[in-house]
Amino acid sequence: MLQKLSVQKDSFLSQISHELRTPMTSIRAFSEILMDDEVTAEETGRYARIIHDESIRLTRLLDDLLDLSVLENGQVRFDIQTATLGDLIDRALMASNSVLPQRRFTIRRQSIEEQIAITTDTGRLTQVFINVLSNARKYCDATDPEMTIAVHRRAGRVSVDFTDNGSGIPKKSQALIFEKFARLTDTHKAGGAGLGLAICREIMHNLGGDIAYVPGQGGASFRVTFPAVLATARD
Repeated sequence: MLQKLSVQKDSFLSQISHELRTPMTSIRAFSEILMDDEVTAEETGRYARIIHDESIRLTRLLDDLLDLSVLENGQVRFDIQTATLGDLIDRALMASNSVLPQRRFTIRRQSIEEQIAITTDTGRLTQVFINVLSNARKYCDATDPEMTIAVHRRAGRVSVDFTDNGSGIPKKSQALIFEKFARLTDTHKAGGAGLGLAICREIMHNLGGDIAYVPGQGGASFRVTFPAVLATARD
């Protein structure tokens, strides 16, 4: 067991080193090119945009690593608010639309069931929704991609299912997608090279809930479950 964890840790550090090195190498290379007196104005603009984009990518990775560390150490400061679940889903859909915006993605919702007042860290919960929806836009392999959002409430707890109509995540990867170590060794099938789903899991645990992959739904399906009223909000 310890040997397996050590291998996973080494793999994680290797992948993170690669992810950090790639944008840093680009930034350094194009910065050096810009110092050449013979660079044209057009080239200057193009290289400056590359440096800018790579800087954003590097910042996002560092933010993810810091975010995950804070969540795992239980150092989260809650920003408790009351909102309607449907409004949070609206925000998440708008934000995720920036991912492959040229791709048509049909959304199927239950508007009436979404009219639930919830009291929680709405920003963090919306972050989870955005991540799930963004992954679907990137990885759903259906010709005419669709996302069905289903809401259920029982005994003070709310669950939101996000199910697309693609081929889903391979069975061998389903146990790994929320792990920050193994997840990075299978970047496409496990949902990308970032730490998004690992962060989502920690967020939901901090919100007294959970996020799980639901197999056998005909596509990739994630269930986000949480209390309608976060316990700390009542204290």
